[in-house]
Amino acid sequence: MILTFCATASQPQVYRWKDENGNWVFSDVPRAGSEKISLNKPLSMPTTDTSILKPKKVNKAVQYELKISSPGHQQTLRENTGTVYVSGQVKPVFSKGLTVQLSLNGQLVSDKQTNTTFALHNLERGEHHLVMYLFDEHGTRIATSPQSTFYLHKTSRINP
Repeated sequence: MILTFCATASQPQVYRWKDENGNWVFSDVPRAGSEKISLNKPLSMPTTDTSILKPKKVNKAVQYELKISSPGHQQTLRENTGTVYVSGQVKPVFSKGLTVQLSLNGQLVSDKQTNTTFALHNLERGEHHLVMYLFDEHGTRIATSPQSTFYLHKTSRINP
């Protein structure tokens, strides 16, 4: 008799009701209009993974990091033609839709492009400052590199 009582006491309650489409719905939680069902034998149901029912997490916006890798910061270049090749690096990986633009001494010197390599021509000798800008597919600036300074030396007319 004690075993029968324990089995009955541990048996979960089951309720049922009809949904708006006329289908029977069974639950262990009562709701308005539901009726309690008596079970003849213990209820045994396999567990089901319901994690797919949880709302998906919204991906955080990717935080891009942009830097000028060449010429190196504070580097001195000797180039009589005034041609300097600039390259940059984007982390995480440069993805589709992103564009980059280069600024030299506070002035934009390139159109937006899909790679981080630039060629500058006919630069004057002296100190120059570079900054790269990264844009998303909508043209919104999403990252700016730290300013990089380089020094361009050319052969002097005074001292060939």
